[in-house]
Amino acid sequence: MANILIFAGTTEGRKLAEAAAAGQSSTHRFWVSVATEHGRRLLPKDSGRLTVLARRLSRDEMTGLIQREKIQWVIDATHPYAVEATEYIRAAAEDTGASYWRLVRHGEESPDSYTIVDNAKEAADYLKTTSGKVLVTTGSKELEAFTRIPDFEKRLYPRILPTPEMVAKAFSLGFDAAHLICMQGPFSYESNLAMLRQIKADYLVTKESGAAGGFAEKLAAAEEAGAGVIIIGRPQREEGISLEEAMALCSLEEAPKERAAWFPMFCDLTGKQILVVGGGRIAARRIRILSQYDCRLTVVAPQVLAPVKELERQGLLRIKEKPYEEADLLGADLVLAATGDRQLNKSIGETCKQRNITVNVADRKEECDFYFPGVIRHGDLTIGFTAGGKDHALAKKARILIERGLENGLDR
Repeated sequence: MANILIFAGTTEGRKLAEAAAAGQSSTHRFWVSVATEHGRRLLPKDSGRLTVLARRLSRDEMTGLIQREKIQWVIDATHPYAVEATEYIRAAAEDTGASYWRLVRHGEESPDSYTIVDNAKEAADYLKTTSGKVLVTTGSKELEAFTRIPDFEKRLYPRILPTPEMVAKAFSLGFDAAHLICMQGPFSYESNLAMLRQIKADYLVTKESGAAGGFAEKLAAAEEAGAGVIIIGRPQREEGISLEEAMALCSLEEAPKERAAWFPMFCDLTGKQILVVGGGRIAARRIRILSQYDCRLTVVAPQVLAPVKELERQGLLRIKEKPYEEADLLGADLVLAATGDRQLNKSIGETCKQRNITVNVADRKEECDFYFPGVIRHGDLTIGFTAGGKDHALAKKARILIERGLENGLDR
């Protein structure tokens, strides 16, 4: 049995603490240190095997804690940007002879099209050369650097934790109350996209926070919203152990994964009549994919985008530029409801079910008979993938990685 101290400033640290509180296979004793009371509220309550400490510790206090509780192992799961905290933790472990492990989160590769800077000051200097509204998702610690931007209180929308201390700090720096977004993550692709669209953001500022920090979700949402992305790169690339390795080290196990509901199947579309109701961006993406298959494709919408009209010119589909009517379903084997009208999509889905027509409702996975997957075609190879309708950013990331792998190696 070992006494283990976990510094839990990330999602990975919280998962490790939760496993420590719930695990029955481990005989170890755990202490979990977080910097704030808000951090304590995210963790399990104290128990016979787990003690939570909630306040920021100095290096000497860390050393005293390790000595007092006879800690043998120290796991540093603080944020990648908490450089000073990591230095203190590593030094305290060395001072006391405790074994030290750095738990690192996997980073994400940043596309070349994004603006990469080293720190918040550089991000602010870049924004001084631009105009437009900015969603800032770097946390309250970085806010002061952004006050160097002219009219920052009008341009910037900081997203910070919903705690009195964070809000008070933002007020003291001169940020407008109407521009503060006070929410606790993690944030999905959909919630990021909604915020970007709500404030009509021209830019998103983020840190390279890895998968657990919702980095991919932010990038995918910014791309969909047409917002430029400014990324504050990590201070350094770290070596350490993964969450899985930390779990094994502590004789812990994560909760078993849920069984999947959706099974991928391929069907023959030859000669099938497929109706797409809608002519916007979501519909256009699906129409473009379906136009590659030997089906009879019809699009119904009052207006359609130019790329869809080009596909009609090529003889790949037929467009009816008019409002949808129930009669449009006549003869359809498969229907995609992809309009911008929630009630209309729902009505189309219900009617299709009544008529035993297979239907996909773009804005409600619960109303779908099937998911429209991400699709990659590479010669005779066809790959379809989905994240179960839960994580669009993950599916998008998978598509990018698979396409890159195909380009780099499959034909060699």
